[in-house]
Amino acid sequence: QALPAQPRAASAQPGTGDPDRCFAQPAAAMVNCAESGLPKDAWYSKIGAAVKDAVVSPTTKERWMVNNADRVHPEFIGNVPAEPRQWRGFAFAEAMEEGLATGLVAPFSESPDQEQRLVVERNQNRTRYSLLSASGEILLVARVMDEGRRYDIYSGAAAADEAQLDRFSMMGPAFVMQASSSARNHWSLSCPRCERCEARGTRQCGKRVLLRLCHYIETIGEGQAYCMDVELPPPQEDGSRAVVCECCGGNSELLTELSVRRPKWNQKHKSLTLDFMNRCSLASAKNFQLEDPKEPNSVKFLFGKIGDNRFTLDYRRPLGMVQAFATALSASHWK
Repeated sequence: QALPAQPRAASAQPGTGDPDRCFAQPAAAMVNCAESGLPKDAWYSKIGAAVKDAVVSPTTKERWMVNNADRVHPEFIGNVPAEPRQWRGFAFAEAMEEGLATGLVAPFSESPDQEQRLVVERNQNRTRYSLLSASGEILLVARVMDEGRRYDIYSGAAAADEAQLDRFSMMGPAFVMQASSSARNHWSLSCPRCERCEARGTRQCGKRVLLRLCHYIETIGEGQAYCMDVELPPPQEDGSRAVVCECCGGNSELLTELSVRRPKWNQKHKSLTLDFMNRCSLASAKNFQLEDPKEPNSVKFLFGKIGDNRFTLDYRRPLGMVQAFATALSASHWK
């Protein structure tokens, strides 16, 4: 499946993407094109690197990856999906045997029947956030990427230490939270691998969109408050959410279901105030709540500071665990 369906042009040079050369002399070519980040002496790394060299030639790789990383280009590589699983299959299998597979992501996105109370911890240099259960179990881990414009989110199995997370990251994040610009006013949470696409055995998997956020500032009294609207895939009759995927999910539009619960201006103290029901102990611009506009004062999400690098995170339906975590992460730059 990973080999090009069409032969490369006759002008392809040996050692620069020519599949015949790459497989005719594996001892030399495979080592030369071994991919960084993987054990170069492992046999599966050599084979995977050779396949990658065959489907992504250096002459087209840079232009291809920068402009259209998620598209297939038959004119360059043949009828082969342009994604790492095409040349990292054995490496993925090795990682899975070590317990580093991402596993199913659906449980992280399903809404709970009852309110969940969790804790978010960040490291001292603010490059990593961990979502913890009440007992301290690590559920999800987020790495700050691209100067805070992106968060790569992994399951808690990746969080033993930084070395473990580095090894786990070879499999790719389970979820990605991406801002549309440096202003970080619009965010989208997606799953890089749509499980429905994979279940159907499609060669080109799409990305499943789980959440979109819109940030803005609103004047309240003499102050200004950070606000946020939350869009989710439309609900279905069975209580699940519609699959919004570029390949298998149709064109379902996301619906605005939650919005920030507005604080009130306190004339005496000259500040904005909001009741956090004893769930928050420190003042912070990052403290906020979400409610259903159709049900005022029905809090669906609460995020508040309780320590120098600790925050409480409460959520309930319609949010799932990863949607709640991503929503909190999107406000990390509020000051």
